[in-house]
Amino acid sequence: MEPFHRFQVLNEQFSWDNQDLSWKLTALKYYLVVILKHFSGIEELKEVPIIFKTSFLLHFKESVLENLNKLNSWDDYQKLDLSLVYNLLRNVCKHIAPPNRGWGYDPPTDDVSLGADIERIRLMWNNYCDGATEFVYMNDVFVRMFDEFGTISKEVEIQDSGSEKISSVELKPECVVIDKVVITKAIKLVLDSLKKETFVIVKGAIGSGKSTCLKNVDEHYRRNQWEVKWKEEIVTLRDLYVQENKKLLLCCDNLFGVYNRGKFASTSEIIEALENQKKEGNGELKVVLAIHDHVYDELQNSLNIKALQNKRVVVDFNEFSDAEMLLILNDQKKRGHCTRDRRCPFRDVDFRSIQGTLKGNPGQIGDPLLTLLYSNFHDIYNKSEATQNLVSELCSLFQILLDESPELFHILLYIMMIGTHKLKNKLPDWAFELEGINNEKVEQNVCHLDAFLVGRIDGQGLQMKHDFFSFALFKFCADRTKYRRFLLQHCQFSMIEEIMRPVSSLTQSDFCVIMKDEMIPILVSRIVGENLHMFMKSHPLMENLEFKALLKNKSSPDVWKTIV
Repeated sequence: MEPFHRFQVLNEQFSWDNQDLSWKLTALKYYLVVILKHFSGIEELKEVPIIFKTSFLLHFKESVLENLNKLNSWDDYQKLDLSLVYNLLRNVCKHIAPPNRGWGYDPPTDDVSLGADIERIRLMWNNYCDGATEFVYMNDVFVRMFDEFGTISKEVEIQDSGSEKISSVELKPECVVIDKVVITKAIKLVLDSLKKETFVIVKGAIGSGKSTCLKNVDEHYRRNQWEVKWKEEIVTLRDLYVQENKKLLLCCDNLFGVYNRGKFASTSEIIEALENQKKEGNGELKVVLAIHDHVYDELQNSLNIKALQNKRVVVDFNEFSDAEMLLILNDQKKRGHCTRDRRCPFRDVDFRSIQGTLKGNPGQIGDPLLTLLYSNFHDIYNKSEATQNLVSELCSLFQILLDESPELFHILLYIMMIGTHKLKNKLPDWAFELEGINNEKVEQNVCHLDAFLVGRIDGQGLQMKHDFFSFALFKFCADRTKYRRFLLQHCQFSMIEEIMRPVSSLTQSDFCVIMKDEMIPILVSRIVGENLHMFMKSHPLMENLEFKALLKNKSSPDVWKTIV
């Protein structure tokens, strides 16, 4: 440091030598507040008591935290307790590197980093409280503070704040984000359970994070040199085979069905695999299965599967802490409506205002899906009444899209019906009936549908952002004469199998569409024409006598025998 520059700062700027020791140290402490303003905004600091809730309650009095919760302006920073300010700099400001020796230790002379000077200010003040009067590095620290953050505002009166020491504590967050995934307590419990159990069942409402959990478990086991195999909806005894000296993790998402219970023809095979949890072969096996609450409840009521009753291996995904939901929402907002509209008034909405919406969730869907809806359509889902009519609110959006941008609506409908649109591939002939859409129109316009669509991991395809969006669009079209026939003729049949139910069925859920009489001949025609009889074996639609009679009449005797 140049001697003249040092002299100029200490004497010309502040008449430093004329100030008493208490003033000098209090001025240095004030720089901690200046640094906090520089590195942490008001909205970020408001989230801190939520993310570090347990640690805060352990180390700080409620009165100290009250001023942090009331933070609304830059002036409010001055009201924060100095121990709190220091520990926010230490634990929250990720752009401030820790001193070379770490926080809480006297930094070496050659460490002149910002983190080291923050630590020196804390130690100088604490030593002063113990009676020390000589501080070798005080002037140098002050000059570095001045160079980095400028002069202290003349409007702020620096006063002696007593002799209370500044404590240094490590604040532990309620949860962490690893590779863009919020590691919730439920995810940790699944990983812990897999250490002791061969089979673990992940159970929760639609949109509660079950698929995210399976992906995280996948990555964890791959890092530990396990082979990972994925299945969708069905597991059989063949899937449990592991070769000698091999380690296999089997992940099955949406067991028995994506929307409702499906795979009726394969039910006995799935149950056999669940009830006989013995691996084939001599290798190591771990199995994690994800199932929706309403599918789980239906199976328990009708089939009484013992494997699903083992509470030791069933992990519930319906409970989230405030910290978990805050971090999940923050991640979703990065890809939500606010990203597309920089002037969006919801851009800086306080998480506390959204907590009321989450508390109003009736449980039809998981909280992460509700915040996903909020992030993409918050002008609708910020209203508490919208949480009571989730599907109808989405259907209203589809109606607006159809009225204002029919081409965009039909592109969305096409992608829902086909499941995944592979880029550069020619569209099926039937897609042309949707207002003449083609591959070029799809790829030109998908950017306008990013609230509903997401790219596949391999970057080669597009699909609906969530199955809930697909169901709502299916229901929207099934309720409209213009689209009903087209939907039943061309939509991926697995959706029809899981969603369509007869009016008299005991297996109806919030994610069913009731089969109307005029739908019967259309469905039967497709089943017979495409030889889809296997999907009807033990299916609830067979409870409808008119449907059953027409299907029997249109089917050959040999085919009919395979399904009754």
